[in-house]
Amino acid sequence: MIEIINTFFIFFILLLLITFPFPIKNSENNTFYFKDNYDKYSLNFLLNITLIFLVSFSDLSFKNYFYAIVIIGVLLNLYYFRKFKNYFSYFKNIQFIFFIIINFIIFLFLAENPILAWDGLENWFFKAQLFFLDYNFFDLNDVKGLNYYPHFGTVLWAFFWKNSLLANEYVGRFFYVFIYLLSIFSVCELIKKKPITKIVTISLIILLCFDDFLFRGYQEILLLSFLIFLSKHFYYYIKHQKNVTLLICFIYLNLLPWIKHEGYLFSIVFTISLIFFINNFNEKKKILTFIIFTWILIYLKNFLFQKYIDLNMTHGADINLLFDIEIVKEFLTLIFPGIIVVLFKYKIWIFVFFVFLMSKKFTKLSNNQKSFFKFLKINLFLYFTLVIGIYYNLAFSGIELSWWIDNSLDRVLFSISGLFIISLVLTLDNLKNYNLK
Repeated sequence: MIEIINTFFIFFILLLLITFPFPIKNSENNTFYFKDNYDKYSLNFLLNITLIFLVSFSDLSFKNYFYAIVIIGVLLNLYYFRKFKNYFSYFKNIQFIFFIIINFIIFLFLAENPILAWDGLENWFFKAQLFFLDYNFFDLNDVKGLNYYPHFGTVLWAFFWKNSLLANEYVGRFFYVFIYLLSIFSVCELIKKKPITKIVTISLIILLCFDDFLFRGYQEILLLSFLIFLSKHFYYYIKHQKNVTLLICFIYLNLLPWIKHEGYLFSIVFTISLIFFINNFNEKKKILTFIIFTWILIYLKNFLFQKYIDLNMTHGADINLLFDIEIVKEFLTLIFPGIIVVLFKYKIWIFVFFVFLMSKKFTKLSNNQKSFFKFLKINLFLYFTLVIGIYYNLAFSGIELSWWIDNSLDRVLFSISGLFIISLVLTLDNLKNYNLK
């Protein structure tokens, strides 16, 4: 019984973090562009988890910070309750009830199966344990495992682990479930149809890309979720050209390298896609500023790790762009079957590819939507070029390529799929506008 209470307690804290500092209310004179509550939920959550991340660079106790945000969060919600009529009614809708139910189903599943997988136990767990014990970023050299791995996800894991009623490790991983579902529910709010249509779409996406194995200490869930949020807000930017949307994209993009080293590459590829796409923007200087500051922050993150942590960006491999016909043959016989296996493992990719193959039929879309699909196509090409490049390099690095393909390719493609899930959502929302003859 106490474990059920503990689950409710952590879920309450997670819900609290989506309700402030910005109130969840409808307003005709809203300063922001947000049209649905999930935009506000995700913005609040982004700000709060970013602050938790920043605490990891200080000596501030997670307990003390936890008490501070709970007090501030409760007081602000009481203030909003008094100021805005029917404030809590904004949470009373069928999608949000479904959101709560799905969270609890997966929470309970995780509680019944709290085991950690190999990488989660050998590498990520010890980082989470370090922050659980109130150490900080500058102590990472002393952690067991691969200390040069980024730590954003493990900070959040440790925060909710430490501040649960029972301090059970698996409770800290409820955060991954919450943000995973929040990102999917958020992107599905782009569907301008009846609530039941949204729920069906949400359920479909969850079924197509859910993998309970990744909740056993892996960080790909966080990469996927951030890329979903990034895609939605960049769609807003193309559509509305609001500075706030570009700023939010900037935050999501520049947190990726702090989740996993792949985040470096994801951020760089996204900015390269902006360069290819830059003529489609009215204010090119803003996009160039976005790109330049992203590269500066990537360098800064690299500098911090070089200065304080034993950085190993290539995970034991060397960068070799060589050519040997026999190795190339072996590479081709392994990589393409490996990709096909992943596409059937994470079936969301089959739908994404179908959408892009049918994109020539999308003749009745708005100019903004056509522009966004063009941008996604550029990213699709660049990200798969990146994947091919990564494993081509491994083929010449003296490392068993088949092992890397079997054990990491699925997780890399799972992460990347987050950027393209929005294409399926927009397609389902606009079926009547497609010329399918």
